[in-house]
Amino acid sequence: MMMSAALNQKSILRSAFDAALTAGHPGRITRAAIQKLRLQPTAIIAIGKAAASMAQAARDAGLTAPGIMVTNDESFAPIAGMDCFASAHPVPDQRGVDAANAIGALVDRLGGDDHLLLLISGGGSALVPALPEGISLADKQQLNEALLGSGLDIHEMNIVRRLFSALKGGRLARRAYPAGVTSFLLSDVPGDRLESIASGPAVADPIDFDAACALIRQHKLDELPFVPPYLAALEVDPTRRPVAIGDPVMDNVTSEILASNQLCQDAANDYMTASGEFANGQGRFDLPPLVGDVRDCALALADAVCAASPVGYGVTGGETTVQLGDGGVGLGGRSQELALIFAAIMHERGDAPAGWTILAGGTDGRDGPTDAAGAIIGASDDWDGRAAMAALDGHDVYPLLSRQNQLLEVEPTGTNLADIVIISVN
Repeated sequence: MMMSAALNQKSILRSAFDAALTAGHPGRITRAAIQKLRLQPTAIIAIGKAAASMAQAARDAGLTAPGIMVTNDESFAPIAGMDCFASAHPVPDQRGVDAANAIGALVDRLGGDDHLLLLISGGGSALVPALPEGISLADKQQLNEALLGSGLDIHEMNIVRRLFSALKGGRLARRAYPAGVTSFLLSDVPGDRLESIASGPAVADPIDFDAACALIRQHKLDELPFVPPYLAALEVDPTRRPVAIGDPVMDNVTSEILASNQLCQDAANDYMTASGEFANGQGRFDLPPLVGDVRDCALALADAVCAASPVGYGVTGGETTVQLGDGGVGLGGRSQELALIFAAIMHERGDAPAGWTILAGGTDGRDGPTDAAGAIIGASDDWDGRAAMAALDGHDVYPLLSRQNQLLEVEPTGTNLADIVIISVN
């Protein structure tokens, strides 16, 4: 493929990614949902990477109730009439603890005549580290680090997170009871499972205690010194565990997902179809969802592309996991690693089509602890297989991608609807 054609493919994929981000814009979606509400909430709590946009949408829609907003530093903006907190993601910090304490104090004051509007988006698990009895911030940070490098998928991580919290796993709704709760959510998790979005502060936990403990033991998280005594305390006192399915507390909660990764995928697909190059869905091929280990996902994507028609495109989404192991860790993120692993596989395969391009990016605009959303790599780009393998082995892909001008760079989006992958072959 000629260089100009390769650049054109990157431009098309980048525009399709931008269309996905526009479709999932939290302000527009939240404002429309709030305008359909038939009640006036007496308090508002917004948590997550899209919290500022969602809270401002509530104000724009005419809601005047006081409340609390918690988001990450890059998405922070003050909201009139609300106590606003910036806290850290993905590693929780003291600011998040302070925010969690403020949220706990607010919901503890609510009564039967109150109605709480919850605005929940991805990232809330780390942004609001509510410390239960027996767990310190240092414990939370250590557990979070262990989870991020464990290879567990997002649902499994959140099973564990729900145990180690004073608000997650339905506990926020329990503490607000008997107040009514309306929860509007932006989903960043595969399958849009409510209990996994910000670890479900107003959702009953479908996983029983014994199964959660078994998962912890299986992945040796019980080797963290604070875990066994904490689990022993929960064994003795079931009221400290997440809210169980069937608990009457949940009778006062209604939940609605306003946007999800699928909405972003659909918008990207629509753009690709309308781009002219792939009119009427010509050559559109299916790609597997982004679930599980990043290397397994990259291989599955390569298999799908090599089995597809010689010209076409595919779109998928979700969230992969990266298993860090015991070695040193450099700079990068799961989308950057996914794109580079895919490229390495395609360069090695004899059945790979010519002219492929892959874009992999996070809808929040930030992939891991970097200033890039992900990566965009084409078959005709300069390729150094040895350098790629070294970067992947050290989980230090960002510097290599930066040198090769392959980073996907966007402004912070103020939302988090998981990751998008777009692959074209031309």
